[in-house]
Amino acid sequence: MGAWDATVFGNDDAADWAGELVDADQEQLVADALERAVGPAGAEYLEAPRGAEALAAAEVVAAAAGVPTDSNPYNERALAWASGRAGLVKLIPVAIGAVDRVVADESELAELWAEAGDLTWLKAIDDLRERLRSRG
Repeated sequence: MGAWDATVFGNDDAADWAGELVDADQEQLVADALERAVGPAGAEYLEAPRGAEALAAAEVVAAAAGVPTDSNPYNERALAWASGRAGLVKLIPVAIGAVDRVVADESELAELWAEAGDLTWLKAIDDLRERLRSRG
């Protein structure tokens, strides 16, 4: 992984997904990323790329709901894209479910961060969850 930090967009999978979202300009991509984490396959092992995309999609939903994360070079285009897209707000319950799934058992991303022993990532995820809950 070229980029790797504790922010949701601080990895190549999430940053690439965000770029694809902005380029495609399709809100359905947000729902798809969330559903891949919590949908019928949600009981299966969640690979890190899918988990990273789900978290990025949840951040896009939070931004649409008016509670964005801090902007940085990895996420600024996606946050700007999400601003004012009221249709995404209906995805808050799914976004919360996706966040919960990514930090649960059988999640590679959660395993990687646990192995790293860095609690900063969990703090970022807790912050995202709380921002979503404040609007849900």
